[in-house]
Amino acid sequence: KCFLDLLKEYFRSYCEKSTIHCVRYLYDPQLHNVERLIWCVLLIISLGVSCFFYLLLSERFVSQKLQTVVHDPQYPVFLVQFPAVGICTDNRINWSKLEAAKQQFLPANSSVELVESFTVLVSRLETLRFGSYMASLAQLDDDNLEAVNFVNITDLAMFLTLRCEEILVPKSCLWRGSAFNCCEFFVLEKTEYGYCLIFNSELSPRSKAIREKEGVKFYPRHNAKAGQSTGLNFDLLINESFKRPDSQANDNVYIMIKKPDQLSNVVYSMTQNTETYVTVRPDLTWTDDSTRSIPPERRNCLFADEQIELDTDDAAKKYGKHFQLTNCLNRCHESYLIQLCNCSLPIFFLYNNRVKECNAASLRCLARHNDIFSYDKRRDEDALFSATKPGMTCSCLVNCYLLDYYTATTTLPLSAYKLPKDPQQKLFKVDVHYQVETTPLYRTSLEFTIIDLIANLGGIFGLCLGASMVSAFELVYYLTIGLAMHLYDNKYYRVLNKQFRLKWRKFKSYLKNEVSHLGEHPVAPKGQIRHPFNQRKNAW
Repeated sequence: KCFLDLLKEYFRSYCEKSTIHCVRYLYDPQLHNVERLIWCVLLIISLGVSCFFYLLLSERFVSQKLQTVVHDPQYPVFLVQFPAVGICTDNRINWSKLEAAKQQFLPANSSVELVESFTVLVSRLETLRFGSYMASLAQLDDDNLEAVNFVNITDLAMFLTLRCEEILVPKSCLWRGSAFNCCEFFVLEKTEYGYCLIFNSELSPRSKAIREKEGVKFYPRHNAKAGQSTGLNFDLLINESFKRPDSQANDNVYIMIKKPDQLSNVVYSMTQNTETYVTVRPDLTWTDDSTRSIPPERRNCLFADEQIELDTDDAAKKYGKHFQLTNCLNRCHESYLIQLCNCSLPIFFLYNNRVKECNAASLRCLARHNDIFSYDKRRDEDALFSATKPGMTCSCLVNCYLLDYYTATTTLPLSAYKLPKDPQQKLFKVDVHYQVETTPLYRTSLEFTIIDLIANLGGIFGLCLGASMVSAFELVYYLTIGLAMHLYDNKYYRVLNKQFRLKWRKFKSYLKNEVSHLGEHPVAPKGQIRHPFNQRKNAW
Protein backbone atom coordinates (compact mmCIF):
# COMPACT_ATOMS: atom_id res chain seq x y z
CA LYS A 1 0.00 0.00 0.00
CA CYS A 2 1.14 3.51 -0.70
CA PHE A 3 1.69 6.04 2.05
CA LEU A 4 -1.61 7.89 1.49
CA ASP A 5 -3.61 4.66 1.71
CA LEU A 6 -1.90 3.82 4.97
CA LEU A 7 -2.71 7.28 6.34
CA LYS A 8 -6.39 6.96 5.38
CA GLU A 9 -6.59 3.56 7.03
CA TYR A 10 -4.87 4.86 10.16
CA PHE A 11 -7.10 7.97 10.33
CA ARG A 12 -10.19 5.77 10.10
CA SER A 13 -8.86 3.67 12.98
CA TYR A 14 -8.29 6.81 15.10
CA CYS A 15 -11.79 8.12 14.40
CA GLU A 16 -13.34 4.84 15.53
CA LYS A 17 -11.43 4.83 18.85
CA SER A 18 -11.10 8.57 19.66
CA THR A 19 -12.55 9.92 22.92
CA ILE A 20 -13.16 13.35 21.35
CA HIS A 21 -16.81 13.88 20.47
CA CYS A 22 -17.87 14.04 16.79
CA VAL A 23 -14.62 12.50 15.55
CA ARG A 24 -15.92 8.90 15.45
CA TYR A 25 -18.84 9.99 13.27
CA LEU A 26 -16.50 11.15 10.48
CA TYR A 27 -15.87 7.55 9.32
CA ASP A 28 -18.93 5.78 10.71
CA PRO A 29 -20.03 3.35 7.93
CA GLN A 30 -23.62 3.42 9.19
CA LEU A 31 -23.99 7.17 8.51
CA HIS A 32 -24.88 8.85 5.25
CA ASN A 33 -22.37 11.25 3.70
CA VAL A 34 -24.67 14.17 4.51
CA GLU A 35 -24.69 13.16 8.18
CA ARG A 36 -20.92 12.91 8.18
CA LEU A 37 -20.74 16.38 6.66
CA ILE A 38 -23.01 17.73 9.40
CA TRP A 39 -20.84 16.20 12.11
CA CYS A 40 -17.73 17.55 10.40
CA VAL A 41 -19.21 21.09 10.37
CA LEU A 42 -20.15 20.75 14.06
CA LEU A 43 -16.61 19.62 14.87
CA ILE A 44 -15.13 22.61 13.01
CA ILE A 45 -17.49 25.02 14.81
CA SER A 46 -16.60 23.50 18.20
CA LEU A 47 -12.89 23.81 17.43
CA GLY A 48 -13.38 27.43 16.37
CA VAL A 49 -15.30 28.27 19.57
CA SER A 50 -12.64 26.56 21.67
CA CYS A 51 -9.86 28.52 19.96
CA PHE A 52 -11.81 31.77 20.43
CA PHE A 53 -12.17 31.20 24.17
CA TYR A 54 -8.54 30.11 24.33
CA LEU A 55 -7.45 33.46 22.89
CA LEU A 56 -9.63 35.33 25.40
CA LEU A 57 -8.22 33.37 28.32
CA SER A 58 -4.66 33.78 27.06
CA GLU A 59 -5.13 37.53 26.78
CA ARG A 60 -6.49 37.64 30.31
CA PHE A 61 -3.55 35.61 31.59
CA VAL A 62 -0.93 37.70 29.77
CA SER A 63 -2.41 40.97 31.12
CA GLN A 64 -1.52 39.79 34.67
CA LYS A 65 -4.02 41.96 36.53
CA LEU A 66 -3.92 42.17 40.31
CA GLN A 67 -6.80 41.84 42.74
CA THR A 68 -7.02 42.72 46.42
CA VAL A 69 -9.46 40.76 48.53
CA VAL A 70 -10.26 40.49 52.22
CA HIS A 71 -8.20 37.54 53.40
CA ASP A 72 -9.38 37.71 57.02
CA PRO A 73 -12.15 40.14 58.05
CA GLN A 74 -11.48 39.62 61.77
CA TYR A 75 -7.69 39.74 62.05
CA PRO A 76 -6.78 40.40 65.73
CA VAL A 77 -4.83 43.60 66.33
CA PHE A 78 -2.69 41.94 69.02
CA LEU A 79 -0.87 40.15 66.18
CA VAL A 80 0.22 43.58 64.90
CA GLN A 81 2.97 45.62 66.53
CA PHE A 82 1.70 48.64 68.44
CA PRO A 83 2.96 51.77 66.66
CA ALA A 84 5.94 53.74 67.82
CA VAL A 85 4.76 57.02 69.39
CA GLY A 86 6.97 60.10 69.04
CA ILE A 87 6.82 63.39 70.96
CA CYS A 88 8.32 66.44 69.23
CA THR A 89 8.09 69.96 70.63
CA ASP A 90 7.76 72.86 68.22
CA ASN A 91 10.62 74.54 70.06
CA ARG A 92 13.62 72.33 69.31
CA ILE A 93 16.00 73.67 72.00
CA ASN A 94 16.13 74.32 75.70
CA TRP A 95 17.16 77.99 75.85
CA SER A 96 18.03 77.72 79.53
CA LYS A 97 21.05 75.57 78.52
CA LEU A 98 22.61 78.35 76.46
CA GLU A 99 25.35 79.19 78.97
CA ALA A 100 26.22 75.54 79.42
CA ALA A 101 26.40 75.18 75.63
CA LYS A 102 28.83 78.11 75.41
CA GLN A 103 31.15 76.43 77.88
CA GLN A 104 30.80 73.11 76.09
CA PHE A 105 31.30 74.17 72.44
CA LEU A 106 33.22 77.48 72.51
CA PRO A 107 36.91 77.81 73.27
CA ALA A 108 37.98 79.56 76.45
CA ASN A 109 38.24 83.35 76.33
CA SER A 110 36.13 83.57 73.18
CA SER A 111 35.62 87.01 71.70
CA VAL A 112 32.36 88.87 72.04
CA GLU A 113 31.73 88.53 68.30
CA LEU A 114 32.20 84.75 68.45
CA VAL A 115 29.86 84.43 71.46
CA GLU A 116 27.27 86.55 69.67
CA SER A 117 27.53 84.42 66.51
CA PHE A 118 27.13 81.27 68.60
CA THR A 119 24.05 82.70 70.31
CA VAL A 120 22.54 83.50 66.91
CA LEU A 121 23.30 79.94 65.74
CA VAL A 122 21.48 78.51 68.78
CA SER A 123 18.48 80.73 68.05
CA ARG A 124 18.38 79.44 64.45
CA LEU A 125 18.24 75.86 65.72
CA GLU A 126 14.98 76.40 67.60
CA THR A 127 12.88 75.73 64.46
CA LEU A 128 15.33 73.51 62.56
CA ARG A 129 13.26 70.84 60.82
CA PHE A 130 13.72 69.17 57.46
CA GLY A 131 11.20 70.68 55.07
CA SER A 132 9.68 73.17 57.50
CA TYR A 133 12.58 75.38 58.55
CA MET A 134 11.08 78.67 59.77
CA ALA A 135 14.25 80.79 59.60
CA SER A 136 14.22 82.81 56.38
CA LEU A 137 17.14 83.13 54.01
CA ALA A 138 17.20 86.91 54.55
CA GLN A 139 17.74 86.40 58.29
CA LEU A 140 20.51 83.86 57.74
CA ASP A 141 22.28 86.07 55.21
CA ASP A 142 22.70 88.72 57.91
CA ASP A 143 24.18 86.19 60.37
CA ASN A 144 27.90 85.55 60.68
CA LEU A 145 27.53 81.77 60.54
CA GLU A 146 30.98 81.19 59.04
CA ALA A 147 32.52 82.18 62.38
CA VAL A 148 30.94 79.12 64.07
CA ASN A 149 31.47 76.57 61.29
CA PHE A 150 33.72 74.64 63.66
CA VAL A 151 30.72 73.81 65.87
CA ASN A 152 29.21 70.38 65.20
CA ILE A 153 25.52 71.06 64.49
CA THR A 154 24.42 67.52 65.39
CA ASP A 155 26.18 67.52 68.76
CA LEU A 156 24.88 70.99 69.56
CA ALA A 157 21.28 70.02 68.69
CA MET A 158 21.56 66.90 70.84
CA PHE A 159 22.94 68.92 73.76
CA LEU A 160 20.12 71.50 73.59
CA THR A 161 17.26 69.06 72.93
CA LEU A 162 14.54 68.88 75.55
CA ARG A 163 15.05 65.70 77.58
CA CYS A 164 12.51 63.27 78.90
CA GLU A 165 13.05 64.44 82.48
CA GLU A 166 12.28 68.01 81.43
CA ILE A 167 8.93 67.54 79.71
CA LEU A 168 7.35 64.21 80.78
CA VAL A 169 5.41 64.29 84.05
CA PRO A 170 6.76 61.59 86.40
CA LYS A 171 4.40 58.69 87.21
CA SER A 172 1.99 59.81 84.47
CA CYS A 173 2.94 57.09 81.96
CA LEU A 174 0.61 54.10 81.66
CA TRP A 175 0.80 51.13 79.33
CA ARG A 176 -2.41 49.08 79.18
CA GLY A 177 -3.39 50.58 82.54
CA SER A 178 -0.10 49.75 84.28
CA ALA A 179 2.35 52.46 85.33
CA PHE A 180 5.94 52.45 84.06
CA ASN A 181 8.99 54.67 84.23
CA CYS A 182 8.54 57.20 81.42
CA CYS A 183 12.19 57.94 80.80
CA GLU A 184 13.09 54.25 80.69
CA PHE A 185 11.00 53.60 77.60
CA PHE A 186 10.77 57.03 75.92
CA VAL A 187 14.04 57.13 73.99
CA LEU A 188 15.59 60.14 72.25
CA GLU A 189 15.85 59.32 68.52
CA LYS A 190 16.38 61.24 65.29
CA THR A 191 13.51 62.03 62.93
CA GLU A 192 13.06 64.49 60.08
CA TYR A 193 11.54 66.75 62.71
CA GLY A 194 14.76 66.64 64.73
CA TYR A 195 15.42 64.74 67.93
CA CYS A 196 12.17 63.41 69.44
CA LEU A 197 11.21 61.14 72.33
CA ILE A 198 10.01 57.81 70.89
CA PHE A 199 8.11 55.02 72.63
CA ASN A 200 8.14 51.44 71.27
CA SER A 201 10.88 52.03 68.70
CA GLU A 202 13.59 49.54 67.72
CA LEU A 203 16.15 51.72 65.93
CA SER A 204 18.45 53.37 68.48
CA PRO A 205 20.99 51.47 70.63
CA ARG A 206 18.85 52.13 73.71
CA SER A 207 15.77 50.71 71.98
CA LYS A 208 17.73 47.62 71.00
CA ALA A 209 18.87 47.24 74.61
CA ILE A 210 15.22 47.40 75.73
CA ARG A 211 14.37 44.73 73.17
CA GLU A 212 17.08 42.43 74.47
CA LYS A 213 15.90 43.01 78.03
CA GLU A 214 12.18 42.56 77.33
CA GLY A 215 12.60 39.75 74.77
CA VAL A 216 12.12 39.69 71.02
CA LYS A 217 8.56 38.37 71.38
CA PHE A 218 7.51 41.15 73.74
CA TYR A 219 9.20 44.18 72.19
CA PRO A 220 8.07 46.10 70.19
CA ARG A 221 4.96 45.87 72.30
CA HIS A 222 1.54 44.54 71.25
CA ASN A 223 -1.92 45.44 72.49
CA ALA A 224 -5.14 43.43 72.31
CA LYS A 225 -7.69 45.97 73.61
CA ALA A 226 -9.31 49.00 71.98
CA GLY A 227 -10.76 52.19 73.40
CA GLN A 228 -9.66 54.99 75.67
CA SER A 229 -7.09 54.24 78.39
CA THR A 230 -6.32 50.80 76.93
CA GLY A 231 -3.05 51.74 75.22
CA LEU A 232 -0.46 54.40 76.03
CA ASN A 233 -1.18 57.35 78.34
CA PHE A 234 1.22 60.11 79.38
CA ASP A 235 1.32 63.78 80.41
CA LEU A 236 3.63 66.51 79.14
CA LEU A 237 4.49 69.70 81.00
CA ILE A 238 6.26 72.39 78.94
CA ASN A 239 7.85 75.26 80.79
CA GLU A 240 7.93 78.71 79.21
CA SER A 241 11.55 79.10 80.31
CA PHE A 242 12.56 76.54 77.66
CA LYS A 243 11.80 79.10 74.94
CA ARG A 244 13.93 82.01 73.84
CA PRO A 245 12.41 85.46 74.35
CA ASP A 246 10.72 86.57 71.13
CA SER A 247 11.02 83.04 69.83
CA GLN A 248 9.45 82.09 66.50
CA ALA A 249 8.43 78.72 67.93
CA ASN A 250 4.99 78.23 69.43
CA ASP A 251 3.86 76.24 72.48
CA ASN A 252 2.46 73.30 70.49
CA VAL A 253 3.65 69.73 70.77
CA TYR A 254 3.55 67.30 67.86
CA ILE A 255 2.81 63.61 68.09
CA MET A 256 4.14 61.15 65.52
CA ILE A 257 2.65 57.70 64.87
CA LYS A 258 4.99 55.46 62.91
CA LYS A 259 6.18 51.88 62.50
CA PRO A 260 8.73 50.72 65.09
CA ASP A 261 11.44 50.40 62.41
CA GLN A 262 10.56 53.69 60.69
CA LEU A 263 12.75 56.76 61.08
CA SER A 264 10.11 59.42 60.50
CA ASN A 265 6.49 60.04 59.59
CA VAL A 266 3.94 62.85 59.54
CA VAL A 267 3.16 64.67 62.80
CA TYR A 268 -0.09 65.85 64.37
CA SER A 269 -0.32 69.06 66.37
CA MET A 270 -1.53 69.22 69.99
CA THR A 271 -2.38 72.55 71.60
CA GLN A 272 -1.54 73.51 75.16
CA ASN A 273 -3.76 72.70 78.15
CA THR A 274 -5.75 70.08 76.27
CA GLU A 275 -6.40 66.37 76.39
CA THR A 276 -5.71 64.66 73.07
CA TYR A 277 -7.10 61.25 72.13
CA VAL A 278 -5.13 59.62 69.32
CA THR A 279 -7.07 56.79 67.71
CA VAL A 280 -5.06 54.30 65.67
CA ARG A 281 -6.37 51.70 63.25
CA PRO A 282 -3.79 49.31 61.76
CA ASP A 283 -4.20 48.35 58.12
CA LEU A 284 -2.48 45.23 56.78
CA THR A 285 -2.04 44.21 53.14
CA TRP A 286 0.23 41.39 52.05
CA THR A 287 1.10 40.43 48.50
CA ASP A 288 1.52 36.71 47.91
CA ASP A 289 4.30 35.02 45.95
CA SER A 290 2.13 34.49 42.86
CA THR A 291 2.89 38.11 41.92
CA ARG A 292 6.68 37.65 41.80
CA SER A 293 6.46 37.13 38.03
CA ILE A 294 5.19 40.71 37.68
CA PRO A 295 7.74 43.57 37.65
CA PRO A 296 7.77 45.49 40.98
CA GLU A 297 6.73 48.70 39.20
CA ARG A 298 3.48 47.05 38.12
CA ARG A 299 2.62 45.47 41.45
CA ASN A 300 3.75 48.66 43.29
CA CYS A 301 5.65 46.85 46.00
CA LEU A 302 8.93 45.12 46.68
CA PHE A 303 9.67 41.90 48.48
CA ALA A 304 12.47 42.25 51.00
CA ASP A 305 14.78 39.89 49.11
CA GLU A 306 14.36 42.00 45.96
CA GLN A 307 16.15 44.94 47.54
CA ILE A 308 19.53 45.90 46.07
CA GLU A 309 22.48 45.03 48.26
CA LEU A 310 24.02 48.13 49.83
CA ASP A 311 27.70 48.93 50.11
CA THR A 312 29.45 47.89 53.29
CA ASP A 313 30.07 51.55 54.19
CA ASP A 314 26.34 52.38 53.98
CA ALA A 315 24.92 52.94 57.46
CA ALA A 316 21.57 51.41 56.51
CA LYS A 317 23.09 48.01 55.66
CA LYS A 318 23.32 46.93 59.30
CA TYR A 319 19.56 47.47 59.75
CA GLY A 320 18.58 44.96 57.06
CA LYS A 321 16.50 45.07 53.90
CA HIS A 322 13.16 45.62 55.70
CA PHE A 323 14.59 48.87 57.08
CA GLN A 324 15.57 49.98 53.56
CA LEU A 325 12.02 49.44 52.31
CA THR A 326 10.39 51.22 55.22
CA ASN A 327 12.74 54.20 55.09
CA CYS A 328 13.13 54.62 51.34
CA LEU A 329 11.58 58.10 51.47
CA ASN A 330 13.97 59.17 54.21
CA ARG A 331 16.95 58.06 52.15
CA CYS A 332 15.55 59.83 49.09
CA HIS A 333 15.17 63.05 51.08
CA GLU A 334 18.79 62.77 52.15
CA SER A 335 19.87 62.35 48.52
CA TYR A 336 18.16 65.66 47.67
CA LEU A 337 19.92 67.37 50.57
CA ILE A 338 23.27 66.01 49.35
CA GLN A 339 22.52 67.03 45.77
CA LEU A 340 21.46 70.59 46.61
CA CYS A 341 23.66 71.37 49.61
CA ASN A 342 26.56 68.93 49.16
CA CYS A 343 26.28 67.72 52.74
CA SER A 344 24.17 65.58 55.05
CA LEU A 345 22.74 66.33 58.47
CA PRO A 346 22.64 63.40 60.95
CA ILE A 347 19.97 65.21 62.98
CA PHE A 348 17.46 63.99 60.38
CA PHE A 349 19.20 61.02 58.73
CA LEU A 350 21.58 58.17 59.46
CA TYR A 351 25.27 58.99 59.67
CA ASN A 352 26.68 59.14 56.15
CA ASN A 353 30.43 58.66 55.94
CA ARG A 354 30.52 59.27 52.17
CA VAL A 355 29.70 63.00 52.35
CA LYS A 356 30.64 65.78 54.71
CA GLU A 357 28.36 66.86 57.54
CA CYS A 358 26.48 70.14 57.20
CA ASN A 359 27.91 73.03 59.19
CA ALA A 360 26.43 76.30 60.40
CA ALA A 361 26.75 78.02 57.00
CA SER A 362 24.82 75.13 55.41
CA LEU A 363 21.69 76.36 57.19
CA ARG A 364 21.37 78.96 54.42
CA CYS A 365 21.10 76.15 51.88
CA LEU A 366 18.36 74.51 53.95
CA ALA A 367 16.42 77.77 54.01
CA ARG A 368 17.03 78.45 50.29
CA HIS A 369 15.62 75.07 49.21
CA ASN A 370 13.00 74.78 51.92
CA ASP A 371 10.19 74.82 49.32
CA ILE A 372 11.73 71.74 47.65
CA PHE A 373 12.39 69.89 50.91
CA SER A 374 8.84 70.52 52.11
CA TYR A 375 7.06 68.74 49.26
CA ASP A 376 7.08 65.13 48.10
CA LYS A 377 6.17 65.30 44.46
CA ARG A 378 4.51 62.58 42.40
CA ARG A 379 6.17 61.75 39.11
CA ASP A 380 3.25 62.64 36.81
CA GLU A 381 1.37 65.18 38.87
CA ASP A 382 2.42 68.24 36.84
CA ALA A 383 0.06 67.18 34.06
CA LEU A 384 -2.90 67.74 36.42
CA PHE A 385 -1.93 71.13 37.89
CA SER A 386 -1.87 74.48 36.13
CA ALA A 387 0.99 75.76 38.30
CA THR A 388 3.83 73.35 38.92
CA LYS A 389 5.45 73.24 42.33
CA PRO A 390 9.06 72.23 42.97
CA GLY A 391 9.57 69.23 45.18
CA MET A 392 11.31 65.93 45.74
CA THR A 393 10.37 63.13 43.35
CA CYS A 394 11.07 59.79 45.01
CA SER A 395 10.44 56.51 43.20
CA CYS A 396 9.87 54.48 46.34
CA LEU A 397 7.92 51.23 46.42
CA VAL A 398 6.31 49.98 49.61
CA ASN A 399 6.92 46.65 51.27
CA CYS A 400 4.85 43.77 49.87
CA TYR A 401 3.93 43.14 53.51
CA LEU A 402 2.45 46.60 54.07
CA LEU A 403 1.50 47.84 57.52
CA ASP A 404 -0.06 51.30 57.84
CA TYR A 405 -1.50 53.07 60.85
CA TYR A 406 -4.50 55.28 60.11
CA THR A 407 -4.63 57.97 62.76
CA ALA A 408 -7.32 60.34 63.98
CA THR A 409 -7.02 62.87 66.79
CA THR A 410 -9.65 64.37 69.08
CA THR A 411 -8.68 67.34 71.25
CA LEU A 412 -10.67 68.50 74.30
CA PRO A 413 -9.87 71.42 76.65
CA LEU A 414 -8.79 70.50 80.14
CA SER A 415 -11.03 71.20 83.07
CA ALA A 416 -10.10 74.17 85.19
CA TYR A 417 -9.03 72.02 88.15
CA LYS A 418 -6.59 70.07 85.91
CA LEU A 419 -4.78 73.15 84.65
CA PRO A 420 -1.30 73.79 86.09
CA LYS A 421 -1.16 76.42 88.78
CA ASP A 422 1.94 78.02 87.31
CA PRO A 423 0.94 80.10 84.23
CA GLN A 424 4.43 79.51 82.80
CA GLN A 425 3.65 75.81 82.43
CA LYS A 426 1.62 74.20 79.63
CA LEU A 427 0.02 70.79 80.20
CA PHE A 428 -0.70 68.17 77.53
CA LYS A 429 -2.55 64.95 78.33
CA VAL A 430 -2.25 62.26 75.65
CA ASP A 431 -4.10 58.97 75.16
CA VAL A 432 -2.98 56.71 72.27
CA HIS A 433 -5.15 53.63 71.71
CA TYR A 434 -6.51 51.27 69.09
CA GLN A 435 -9.85 52.07 67.49
CA VAL A 436 -10.92 48.41 67.08
CA GLU A 437 -9.82 45.02 68.39
CA THR A 438 -9.92 43.40 64.94
CA THR A 439 -9.02 44.70 61.53
CA PRO A 440 -9.43 43.35 57.99
CA LEU A 441 -6.38 41.63 56.55
CA TYR A 442 -6.12 42.22 52.80
CA ARG A 443 -4.35 39.99 50.32
CA THR A 444 -3.15 41.06 46.87
CA SER A 445 -2.63 38.32 44.29
CA LEU A 446 -2.82 37.62 40.58
CA GLU A 447 -6.36 37.77 39.30
CA PHE A 448 -5.67 34.94 36.83
CA THR A 449 -2.87 32.48 37.58
CA ILE A 450 -1.53 29.60 35.51
CA ILE A 451 -3.72 27.22 37.52
CA ASP A 452 -6.80 29.27 36.61
CA LEU A 453 -5.74 29.22 32.96
CA ILE A 454 -5.38 25.43 32.92
CA ALA A 455 -8.68 24.92 34.75
CA ASN A 456 -10.58 27.25 32.43
CA LEU A 457 -9.03 25.73 29.32
CA GLY A 458 -9.99 22.28 30.57
CA GLY A 459 -13.56 23.45 31.10
CA ILE A 460 -13.79 25.08 27.67
CA PHE A 461 -12.41 22.10 25.76
CA GLY A 462 -14.55 19.75 27.83
CA LEU A 463 -17.66 21.79 27.08
CA CYS A 464 -17.06 22.24 23.35
CA LEU A 465 -15.33 18.97 22.43
CA GLY A 466 -15.86 16.66 25.37
CA ALA A 467 -12.06 16.41 25.50
CA SER A 468 -9.75 16.07 28.46
CA MET A 469 -6.03 15.84 29.11
CA VAL A 470 -6.23 12.12 28.33
CA SER A 471 -7.68 13.03 24.93
CA ALA A 472 -4.71 15.31 24.29
CA PHE A 473 -2.26 12.54 25.21
CA GLU A 474 -4.22 10.18 23.00
CA LEU A 475 -3.95 12.57 20.04
CA VAL A 476 -0.21 13.01 20.59
CA TYR A 477 0.23 9.25 20.81
CA TYR A 478 -1.66 8.63 17.55
CA LEU A 479 0.39 11.31 15.76
CA THR A 480 3.74 9.89 16.92
CA ILE A 481 4.16 6.38 18.32
CA GLY A 482 0.89 5.00 17.00
CA LEU A 483 1.57 6.22 13.46
CA ALA A 484 5.11 4.82 13.51
CA MET A 485 3.90 1.40 14.72
CA HIS A 486 1.16 1.34 12.06
CA LEU A 487 3.68 1.97 9.30
CA TYR A 488 5.96 -0.67 10.75
CA ASP A 489 3.19 -3.29 10.92
CA ASN A 490 2.39 -2.71 7.26
CA LYS A 491 6.10 -3.13 6.31
CA TYR A 492 6.28 0.41 5.01
CA TYR A 493 9.80 0.95 6.34
CA ARG A 494 11.06 -2.10 4.37
CA VAL A 495 9.63 -0.72 1.14
CA LEU A 496 10.96 2.71 1.96
CA ASN A 497 14.40 1.25 2.62
CA LYS A 498 14.40 -0.58 -0.74
CA GLN A 499 13.39 2.56 -2.59
CA PHE A 500 16.09 4.53 -0.86
CA ARG A 501 18.77 1.95 -1.72
CA LEU A 502 17.65 1.88 -5.36
CA LYS A 503 17.82 5.64 -5.66
CA TRP A 504 21.22 5.67 -3.97
CA ARG A 505 22.62 3.12 -6.47
CA LYS A 506 21.26 5.15 -9.38
CA PHE A 507 22.86 8.27 -7.96
CA LYS A 508 26.26 6.60 -7.58
CA SER A 509 26.11 5.17 -11.09
CA TYR A 510 25.31 8.59 -12.44
CA LEU A 511 28.33 10.04 -10.66
CA LYS A 512 30.63 7.33 -12.11
CA ASN A 513 29.28 7.90 -15.62
CA GLU A 514 29.90 11.65 -15.35
CA VAL A 515 33.49 11.21 -14.14
CA SER A 516 34.39 8.74 -16.92
CA HIS A 517 32.94 11.12 -19.52
CA LEU A 518 35.18 13.91 -18.27
CA GLY A 519 38.25 11.63 -18.58
CA GLU A 520 37.59 10.59 -22.23
CA HIS A 521 37.22 14.15 -23.50
CA PRO A 522 40.01 16.49 -22.47
CA VAL A 523 39.46 20.14 -21.91
CA ALA A 524 39.17 22.18 -25.12
CA PRO A 525 42.10 24.39 -26.04
CA LYS A 526 42.20 27.86 -24.59
CA GLY A 527 40.05 30.23 -26.53
CA GLN A 528 37.83 27.48 -28.02
CA ILE A 529 34.29 27.17 -26.65
CA ARG A 530 32.87 23.65 -26.36
CA HIS A 531 29.17 23.12 -27.10
CA PRO A 532 27.44 21.80 -23.95
CA PHE A 533 25.80 18.88 -25.79
CA ASN A 534 28.81 18.07 -27.97
CA GLN A 535 30.07 14.45 -27.47
CA ARG A 536 27.85 14.03 -24.38
CA LYS A 537 27.03 10.46 -23.38
CA ASN A 538 24.76 11.20 -20.47
CA ALA A 539 22.57 13.91 -21.93
CA TRP A 540 19.54 14.88 -19.78
